[in-house]
Amino acid sequence: MKISTINIIGRGNVAFHYHKIMKEKGYEVRIIPSRKEFVLDDVESDVVIIAVKDDAIREVLNRLPRVKTLLLHTSGFTPSEILSQKADNYGCLYPLQSLNKKKNIDFLKVPLCFYVNNEDYLECLKAFAESLSVLTCFLSDEQRQYLHISAVFANNFTNHLFGISKEILDRNNIPFEMLFPIIDRTIENLKTSDDIFSLQTGPAVRGDVSIINQHIERLSDREREIYLAINKSIVDYHKRQL
Repeated sequence: MKISTINIIGRGNVAFHYHKIMKEKGYEVRIIPSRKEFVLDDVESDVVIIAVKDDAIREVLNRLPRVKTLLLHTSGFTPSEILSQKADNYGCLYPLQSLNKKKNIDFLKVPLCFYVNNEDYLECLKAFAESLSVLTCFLSDEQRQYLHISAVFANNFTNHLFGISKEILDRNNIPFEMLFPIIDRTIENLKTSDDIFSLQTGPAVRGDVSIINQHIERLSDREREIYLAINKSIVDYHKRQL
């Protein structure tokens, strides 16, 4: 069993980058708009991939003919079993990366998480994933959901904190680029440490109450609320380690 033909339903960021890398790798791949009236030809391929937002998956399924081969979605959190209403063989091909049509990306370095309910399809889906990325991993639905939650902490939340940092600097006419070296150092350190919490620095882990109080005096109400919540989490964690 080998995957050669792929139909991708959707025109968003994931669909765009999947189509691009699959074409580059020599697959026969079609993009199908998610809002069209589907016909049998739309599901007659080795694999059909639904690459739409989570809340649109069910709506697509309601209009999709039954898939006789393999049906996948690309969601980080939606259970694969939702696809069982339209296919006996189903699973997920989830790219763990923030993708944007307007930004080029080396897709070979994008982690791909895959799952399939039928072991008969496992090796061909594994080979398919490995042809698209050098970093692949078979994950159950539950494992993928916890990976997605972890990515929210590691990516989405930190991006928000970077934004707050920039707001503080902008208010005080300080270039954001001043933070780049310490950000780079933080990322490099966590890549080589087995105990990321042990890398923690700053007034919270030192118990420097005077500095903390002076910090919060200079913050807006929104910034103060976030600062205190994270500060408490750091203090509580390191107290437990004593």
